[in-house]
Amino acid sequence: SQDPQKIGDKRMERIIHPIPPVFDERSRVLVLGSMPSPTSRALGFNYGHPQNRFWRVMAHLAGEPVPATNERKRDFCLRHHIALWDVLAECEIEGASDASIRNARANDLASIVQVAPIEAVFCTGAKAHEFYVKLGCEQACGMPAVKLPSTSAANAAWSVERLAAEYARIFEHTHEWEPPVLDVPDVVALEQRIAADGIATLAELMDRAGAAVAHRVQQLIAANGDVPRSAVSSSQQAPFILILAGNGNNGGDGWVAAELLTAAGVDICVVTTKAPSELTTQPARDAALRAEAAGVQFVATTSTSALRELVPKATVVVDALFGCGLRGGITREPYASWVYSVNHWIGHHTTLAVDVPSGVSAQSGYRYLQTTPRIIADETLTMMVRKPGLTARECGTVRIAPLAYIEPLL
Repeated sequence: SQDPQKIGDKRMERIIHPIPPVFDERSRVLVLGSMPSPTSRALGFNYGHPQNRFWRVMAHLAGEPVPATNERKRDFCLRHHIALWDVLAECEIEGASDASIRNARANDLASIVQVAPIEAVFCTGAKAHEFYVKLGCEQACGMPAVKLPSTSAANAAWSVERLAAEYARIFEHTHEWEPPVLDVPDVVALEQRIAADGIATLAELMDRAGAAVAHRVQQLIAANGDVPRSAVSSSQQAPFILILAGNGNNGGDGWVAAELLTAAGVDICVVTTKAPSELTTQPARDAALRAEAAGVQFVATTSTSALRELVPKATVVVDALFGCGLRGGITREPYASWVYSVNHWIGHHTTLAVDVPSGVSAQSGYRYLQTTPRIIADETLTMMVRKPGLTARECGTVRIAPLAYIEPLL
């Protein structure tokens, strides 16, 4: 709530903090701001101003995509065992100016430390730290707070890189959780539990998976010294990303990644056997239609000739053909020929498999010997947990895209 009033020649407002804290009994570190800005209050989550670097810094340190929604920001904090709130429960303030704060009252921070095993407190800015000390929060929490630089755009002297070097201290206390290896039926049951508990719908999980794929592709581009076409000079070679999208939800992950990469100015092409309007599996169909509407370049074909022309040009090939649901290996055309075409150019590009390399059983690995082909992946980005069939021999380097806070569900 707010009560505008004139104090001197400034317009002040009496603000009562409207955003609840994020924490649970697994939170290990408490991160505190001063008072949410007007933009953050309107959006209903901390550090909501698009110019604030907080979420960029945190995502960079975690090696994840920047969380795009309030739900993903909350999930990010809980997955990393970070409690997030603000020092102040109420104050008078002019706009977002911490320097103008007066008549402040502290939040009940003891309500967090009484539930969570907090071992360190960090304040994101000098003013938050000043009020933490001044209002007795050190006594309430039972520990002093570390003062970090503000991530506000107004703190222009601090680059994202400098901020990250300081904020890395947070992750020294987060005790990252290692997800278990789950059989494929248990992964399916976990997805159903996530939806039933209201954590994330299947469509939301697909959006998060696609964001993780796009993020990893951009990391690979950066590692190769390439840059998006929007920043390429005539003397530079722009990266080209080829995405093979199946007709199920593994393909849907590829379509989401394609839309995000296109929006980022990366030159991509999706190769698929069916145009978006011909797909029937949901939510993959909706993801593909959305990508098409966003101008994603794609080729819908049942031949191999177009793919043979595109593969040699690719910096990264994303395999989003078949996921954990594949039974019996790849026996149909054109998929078998597509796999052979991708494998033929091993060493000329990085092959990134989504969830599991096509042709490999997520449960039992590559069982089919020479009877059916499989994608030979340099990397596999698998979703949420490892599966028994994902060995280094089958899948290259295996990385896990967390997608959702599943620790309490297992």
